[in-house]
Amino acid sequence: MAMKARGFTLIEVMVALTLFAVGALAAVQLASETTRSSSILEDRYFASLVASNRMAEVHAQARWRTWPPRDEASGEAELANRTWYWEQQVVATVTEDLQEVTIRVKLAADGPVIAEVSGFVGRR
Repeated sequence: MAMKARGFTLIEVMVALTLFAVGALAAVQLASETTRSSSILEDRYFASLVASNRMAEVHAQARWRTWPPRDEASGEAELANRTWYWEQQVVATVTEDLQEVTIRVKLAADGPVIAEVSGFVGRR
């Protein structure tokens, strides 16, 4: 009486390896996308901090020193061991003692805007 061999056929093994390879590739792509997304979120977070800090400076200057805020001002700020470039735009409103200020932050002087903060500054 001959005994039947037990085990997987070559086709079954190839299908299993193909499924494993597709799953592993998807996991690697997911990890790569997650890393890239967290880097973008970190840049946006720090850029928004720079914009908020600049807006606080504008409020302080309007209260104690300079009115109206300077239009088309720009500068640099250091945060998280990087240099951030900000631009300030001031727009007059219908109320004489109120100005709209927009701060845009970039990682490079000629790069895309990463964060933007707008607010109103009033004379006291």
